[in-house]
Amino acid sequence: VLDTMPKSRVLCLHGGASNGDITRFQTMGLQLSERFECVYQHAPHSVEHCYPGLARFSDGPWYAWADPNKSLSDQEEQWDESLEYLAKFCMQHGPFDGVYGFSQGAAVITNFSHPKIWKERFQLKHCPWKFAILACGGASQYLTIKRGGTTLAMIEVPSFHIFGKRDHIFVDSKRIAEFWDPSQKTTHAHGRGHEIDMQMHTREMEMMVKLNNFLDGQLSSKKYGSFPNLSLPKFHLMGYSFGGTR
Repeated sequence: VLDTMPKSRVLCLHGGASNGDITRFQTMGLQLSERFECVYQHAPHSVEHCYPGLARFSDGPWYAWADPNKSLSDQEEQWDESLEYLAKFCMQHGPFDGVYGFSQGAAVITNFSHPKIWKERFQLKHCPWKFAILACGGASQYLTIKRGGTTLAMIEVPSFHIFGKRDHIFVDSKRIAEFWDPSQKTTHAHGRGHEIDMQMHTREMEMMVKLNNFLDGQLSSKKYGSFPNLSLPKFHLMGYSFGGTR
């Protein structure tokens, strides 16, 4: 009997001053696109220039979850708008089995994954994803959740964190990971910098074994076959178009 079960879906979010083209290369490098239906979505804020080096791989346009070239108040406003944008996108296109995020994308996932955001602020019945893969996380300064004893619980979602040993924001990546429940967290540091390249799966064999073991554990659960639909909250969200620019 042929297996007609659809592929599990993973939402994929790019970093700052990037786009879905770059994320596609990353998911190929981690072989995520081979085992999942990857849903690529760009951030809501257009930026003029890309992160250094990305122009070789895409003609743009470029987007950010918050533009660091703006004033601090504008950055905070953009970040807040990004959370609303992500909430609306998940209501329209979710739920997802998992989520992948790179750099600034890892930060927005971390922010949204806490029940203080998806549950209390956006009144969703369930977190839009059941596991998270976060690569070279950064931009922790934007997070609107704060750690601190029992005042705010850890994010109780299974997570896999990829660090770059030569990443200039290695410390920030570690800071992002601290928000996630250690009992459900797996980490690995690859040998390069702020990057996930297309050859990662051939070069970082130990990491790929750990990642695939993590994913096998998540997908072996039957709960993914009966993931309930997200409910629309009783408040207004800003009108974004998900087919192109804001």
